[in-house]
Amino acid sequence: MHKSCRGCSVCNGYGCRGEVPGMGGKGQALTFINNFKSWNEIEVDISGVDLPLLGIAPMTGVGQNMGNVYPESVFHNYMVSGAKKAGIMPCIGDGTPDFKLQSGIKALKDNNITGTAFIKPYPNNIILERFKMVEPYVDIMGVDIDSYRIPTMEGLVSLEQKSEEQLLELKEACNKRFIVKGIQSQNDLELMIKVKPDIVVVSNHGGRVFDNGEGIAYRFKELIPELKKIANEVWVDGGLRTISHLKKAKALGAYRVLIGRPLIKATAVFKEDGVPYWLKQLK
Repeated sequence: MHKSCRGCSVCNGYGCRGEVPGMGGKGQALTFINNFKSWNEIEVDISGVDLPLLGIAPMTGVGQNMGNVYPESVFHNYMVSGAKKAGIMPCIGDGTPDFKLQSGIKALKDNNITGTAFIKPYPNNIILERFKMVEPYVDIMGVDIDSYRIPTMEGLVSLEQKSEEQLLELKEACNKRFIVKGIQSQNDLELMIKVKPDIVVVSNHGGRVFDNGEGIAYRFKELIPELKKIANEVWVDGGLRTISHLKKAKALGAYRVLIGRPLIKATAVFKEDGVPYWLKQLK
C-alpha cells in the first residue's frame, strides 16, 4: 500500500496530504495536521492517569483508500481478529458498495465478537435497514453524522445532514446503545443536548470532510463538560498517536479513544497481529 501510505515514522498528516480517496486529509490536510498538533500542544496534567479504553475507528474502502492491500473482507477479518487479540473494541464502518459494511459484519461474526457499527447518514429508511443488518453482531450502533459530505461517497449515494427529528427517530428504533459520531462544533453540541444519545464521539472524521479545522483536542476540551451531562460515555478520535496523547484524552474526560490510520498500517504489515503489535510498541 506504498502508494496510499508512505509509512511515515509519525502519522501526522504531511506524507499523504490532500489524498482523499487515500489515507490523507482533505485539501491541504490542515484539519488532520491540526488534530495531531493539538494533542502535542494542549496542556493537561496526566500524572497518575491510566490509559483510556481503546477501539478501532470505523474504516472501509481498502481498494479506494488503502492501495488494495488486501481484499475488503480479508482486511476486516485481520482488523477484527487483531482487535480481539489486543482486547480492544472493534468498530465497523459503512460505505458504498454494500460489501464494505457486509465485510465488517462478517468479520465480527467469524471472530465471534461483538463491536460497534457506524452507519453513514443515508435517508433514515436505509439506515433502519442497515441497523437490522448489524444488530445481531453489535452492542452499540448509530451514525457518523459528519460524513454526509465525505468526498469518497460524493455523487455515488444520497447522504444527508441529520436533523433533531431524524436522529430521534433513529434513537427510538435502535435496540442497542445509540451512538452519534462526528461532534465537533457548538451546533453539534446543541443537537446532542436535544437528542441525548447514549454515546457521543467527538470527531472531525480525521480531517477527511473539511480542511483547516481546529485541532480536535481543543474541540474536545471545550465540548466535554456539556457532553458528559447528556451522554453516558464520550469518546474521541483524531490524531492520537502516543501514550501521552491517550492519557491527555482520558484526563480530559474521554471514556474511549478510537485509533484509525496507525492500525491500517500495522494491519497491512502484520495482518491479524497488527493491532497487538501497535499496542505493544506504543510509547
